[in-house]
Amino acid sequence: MDDLTVEQRATKLLGGGNADKEDVRFFLSRLLQIQEDQGRSASRALARGVGLGLVFVVLTYGKLLEVELLGVKVQDISAVRVVIPIAVMFMVLRAVTLLRLSLFYRRVFGEVVGRHLPSWQDSGLVPLLSPWNGPMSTHASAVRLDVGEHPGINRLHRAMRSLDAWSGVVVLTGFQVYAFVVLFDDPKIPAVVALVSLAVSLVLMAFVAVYLVLARRGIPSAAASSILA
Repeated sequence: MDDLTVEQRATKLLGGGNADKEDVRFFLSRLLQIQEDQGRSASRALARGVGLGLVFVVLTYGKLLEVELLGVKVQDISAVRVVIPIAVMFMVLRAVTLLRLSLFYRRVFGEVVGRHLPSWQDSGLVPLLSPWNGPMSTHASAVRLDVGEHPGINRLHRAMRSLDAWSGVVVLTGFQVYAFVVLFDDPKIPAVVALVSLAVSLVLMAFVAVYLVLARRGIPSAAASSILA
């Protein structure tokens, strides 16, 4: 893989300044479709994480003692809880990696638009073309485009983005703490098993933190890959 930057790739794309307008628009439409799919996938991953958290609560306080899996009766299904915190962190990691990739595609989109369709960039409406059906805190535009028409709306928009981001962090941290307090307090679950679950969850949480830092700082994907390798 060569070491070209996003900007250099945008220059080479579709023949540089001689690119056909229809080819450029087709490429941009594919980028937008990919970003929209990434947003939906991130939302689904987070929804699955929430669902797994609810399953953990049901298994902790419910009356389900056994279940039949592939014709085999499994006793004490509550022991399955040890893998749920890991699965929740995996779903969060999935969502965060999609966010990181989406940010990279937005950079590509911005570079191609700036070089081949400067009138789009000059309009200031490009953020409207970057759909993201994920958490509000990861929306393509940090600033409301109608901020000039509604005094104070941008402050509210930023506050809602911050609330969305921090509430997610608090809920995730709170669930992990709650889950492992329950697991370590359950005499049916060996302490070493709960400890392994905790260790794996912490590793996944570290990856989530790294991805969030990289996304915030806008480090190129090549650097991100080398750090996380």
